[in-house]
Amino acid sequence: MTTTTTRASLLFIAFLGAIGLLYVGRDVFTPFALAVFIWLIIDALARWIDRLHSKIPYWTALIIAVLIVVAGLVGIVFIIADTAASVVDQAPRYGRRLDEIFHWVGSLVGQPDLSVSNFMNKLGLNDKIQSGLAGFANSIQGVFGNFLLIAIYVAFLFAAQSSFPKKMDDLFPDQMARARAGKVGLRMRHSIEKYLGVQTIISLMQTVVSYGFMAAVGLENALFWALVIFILNYIPIVGGFAAVLLPVVFGLVQFETLTPIIIMASGLLGAQFVIGNTIQPKMMGDSMNLSALVVVLSLTLWGALWGGVGAFLSAPLTVIIMIILAQFPSTRWIAILLSADGQPDLDPDEKAAKNATPGM
Repeated sequence: MTTTTTRASLLFIAFLGAIGLLYVGRDVFTPFALAVFIWLIIDALARWIDRLHSKIPYWTALIIAVLIVVAGLVGIVFIIADTAASVVDQAPRYGRRLDEIFHWVGSLVGQPDLSVSNFMNKLGLNDKIQSGLAGFANSIQGVFGNFLLIAIYVAFLFAAQSSFPKKMDDLFPDQMARARAGKVGLRMRHSIEKYLGVQTIISLMQTVVSYGFMAAVGLENALFWALVIFILNYIPIVGGFAAVLLPVVFGLVQFETLTPIIIMASGLLGAQFVIGNTIQPKMMGDSMNLSALVVVLSLTLWGALWGGVGAFLSAPLTVIIMIILAQFPSTRWIAILLSADGQPDLDPDEKAAKNATPGM
């Protein structure tokens, strides 16, 4: 009993210490975490290109993959800059439209003098909005500010990639231990790559469909909102909701009638529902193997620790932790609680073989 209590106490203290370390060192950890995931994306894309044709060497595929990722990042920067200039130009018109909406709402609730400024002052929203925008701006600024550091990390990861097998041999001289460590590493890599790959394809599908509806009704800066939808769909659960809400709220400011807003909202919701509930589960399978409650809790925890970067990487980071915890008897029970099916360290093929019913 005493041993169990002591072990539980030590685990709790270690958990608190790890949380504190992750929070205090977030400025160091977040660029490296982003670099690791960018490295995995580029490497997976390069290996996919390499498999397209036997005459394409890996280094050529790697160059093509790097150029694709860099072009995508440059395109994102241009879209954001163009949208910011457009919003600044249209700010007076948006302000007048917001006042019209608030006057209309005020007339319904018996407060004809209701305006944007009055509403925000009554609820004390000015400081909250400013702090929220400041936090969001700091998060974006931090990512772009660390872009050079992230690029250096990615370059060194690729430079060190060829030495990984030799280091594994030196770290685990015992063949069985080395095989087990290699299996764990492959399991983590497979889960992360599949998650990122499926999320990218799903986000692209939802973005294309959503952009079609937004462009059809004439939503201004539709390309920017398509980019927002693409990025937000990487954030579990709340990302899809925000990807619908934000363009619709902007549409309320732009349009003077509800018809285009209803059409756009229906299209965005339909895309999220159909793709998220039919195509995504079939493509994702059980590669993540996280329960729904754990996904929500991990999103909250990682978002509090690392901000937007933590929310973006919450699911794959939690999977890594789950797989690592599953390797030790003293922490395996935690991994089982985190998993969706109670089998945190088995890949899909092993689960299928284990759960297969013997033939009669």
